[in-house]
Amino acid sequence: MGRTINSPVITNDQGFTRLLAAPIPVLFLLWNGQGVPDEVNQALLDLASKEAGRLLVAKINTHENPEAARHFNVRQTPVLIGVAESGEVTRVAQPRPGDIRRHAEFMLGRAPKPEPEPTPRQRSSAGEGQAARPLHITDAAFEREVLHSETPVLVDFWAPWCGPCHMVAPTLDKLAREYAGRLKVVKVNVDENSHYAGLFGVQGIPTLLLVRDGRVVNRLVGAQPEPILRAQVELLLKG
Repeated sequence: MGRTINSPVITNDQGFTRLLAAPIPVLFLLWNGQGVPDEVNQALLDLASKEAGRLLVAKINTHENPEAARHFNVRQTPVLIGVAESGEVTRVAQPRPGDIRRHAEFMLGRAPKPEPEPTPRQRSSAGEGQAARPLHITDAAFEREVLHSETPVLVDFWAPWCGPCHMVAPTLDKLAREYAGRLKVVKVNVDENSHYAGLFGVQGIPTLLLVRDGRVVNRLVGAQPEPILRAQVELLLKG
């Protein structure tokens, strides 16, 4: 490939095998020819332009090119598949613009591999069982659960050996119960998940971030008394 490709490649059963041998990662969107949502097409276009020379973006109509679907063992579309060094490294069904960005960041080595999205049944069950208590998450779930959360989030960076972390934990449990449905309380074990702790400059624990619309609006370090935490949560919820 002698030229830099800065837009999605529309390929077929013959062309996709050549793309599998590309020297850079390839993100394929397989669909059945019935149309792709405008926001997904725009996300693919933006990605191809932004990462030209580092990542290829390709689209395959499986209705007209069944061999590609058989190769990837695709039965339902649309599906997003990431390939590197001729092998599949990531896949997501019914992709949304955020999925495209997250999986591209993983393929380019900038972020952990995204966790599979829960099914509607799993999301419903999780909401029933976990809405009233803190949610323990990994780095892979951080973007979805915190940065793209529709509700404000209180993030607790902690570790099992940290005494002050255990001191503040009962207050966080209490706030999660009292503000269920209005506030999400999440906990990140920094011993096992260091990516976002490093990204947000966490040096002492517990470090608590108050996040709204993907933006950190306040930061608290140490085992804060309940009145202080409650007051900060109220400010967060008022916007």
